Amino acid sequence: MSALFRIQNTIPNETALIPHSFVGGRSETKLQAVLPLQQILSNRIKNGGPLSFADFMETALYDPFHGYYASGRARIGREGDFYTAVSSGPLFGRLLACQFAEMWETAGVPENWTLVEQGAAAGTLSNDILEHLKKIAPDCYAKASLRIVEPFAHFQRSQARSLGKHLSKVSWHRSIQDLPKFSGVHFSNELLDAFPVNVLQFLEGRWMELRVDFVDGEFRWLATTVKHEALLQKVNLLQNPIEGHIREVCLPLSSWISDLGKKMTDGWVLLFDYGMSEEEMGSPHRLTGTLAAYRSHKRQDQILAQPGQQDLTAHVNFTHLSQAAIADNWEVLGYTDQARFLTGLAPLHFKDKPEPMTKDEQSETLNFRTLTHPQLMGGQFKAFCLGKTAANSARLSGLRWARDPSLSLGLQRAP
Repeated sequence: MSALFRIQNTIPNETALIPHSFVGGRSETKLQAVLPLQQILSNRIKNGGPLSFADFMETALYDPFHGYYASGRARIGREGDFYTAVSSGPLFGRLLACQFAEMWETAGVPENWTLVEQGAAAGTLSNDILEHLKKIAPDCYAKASLRIVEPFAHFQRSQARSLGKHLSKVSWHRSIQDLPKFSGVHFSNELLDAFPVNVLQFLEGRWMELRVDFVDGEFRWLATTVKHEALLQKVNLLQNPIEGHIREVCLPLSSWISDLGKKMTDGWVLLFDYGMSEEEMGSPHRLTGTLAAYRSHKRQDQILAQPGQQDLTAHVNFTHLSQAAIADNWEVLGYTDQARFLTGLAPLHFKDKPEPMTKDEQSETLNFRTLTHPQLMGGQFKAFCLGKTAANSARLSGLRWARDPSLSLGLQRAP
């Protein structure tokens, strides 16, 4: 059975593709397919009152007909709305292939080695990894399989095209819950920043939730009392509130890492995203929070305008993610910026040699500088690693220059 046939038969109806890991998912109707997204959201507000921003964001990004990601409107690269590490060239995937080969050896060269990518977009990163893994570690490649967690059929088709040489190794799953139990690596690049967030503001000595209202033909923020029980619990974790301070809280993080823990029996979670610690999130110079909208590589002034037409994103709170992971019996193995992580991997990939560099090697050198530049991707993006069982004792090359994550993320106080 071809991979494309498997996709079409696994996902019979694209209108049903809603991210299972997100709270508040709603089934869509045929009427919603023809209504503009602004009208869908305004009708919901009219009928049920102001929406949490998490509900607004989930609909704006993942509505099956109109959502920025679900509809296929999201564009990545020079002609799109934003760049990623993958957009800069194949080196990012090649370096991760070196790390995954090292992980396989650390795990004792198992017969079954599963790589799971979530948020794979067009599948370019997985293809870069498998291409290089086949070259540098053919035994590891032979034992490896790739499972892609992808709820949207249009992305699955793009991924199948990108991974054409490796389709015999690839399977698709609509959600983490649909994965079989596995040992190996779950990896992602810029996944968690697109999880829906609730928005809070510290006003007159207490945290208030900023919900979305619809007044005089436009969406507006409305400060309301925090009532959601899970959100109330997170409020207690927010440090050093300052009058007017805006903060984002991502409730799906806990269920996401818990769901993943039920499926992974042994291995690592390795993710790359922009974010910071709770202490950094609460610093005075971040009074306006981290929530942002992007279109055509430009930050947009109006977060609530044009839902479905622009990317919505918020920085990952790696302290909150760590706390959720520890509560679910994961080991936090490492947290560092992308520059240090990739620099730690560089000796596994770049070899000293007396001959002049080839054009491909020159291109890789430039690509490496882009990926590690401290004022570009190297400093803005973080590498975060969790381990389970045997993986806990392994020191990965990518974490060679990382500080103790307990100190970096405020999980314990320095003596």
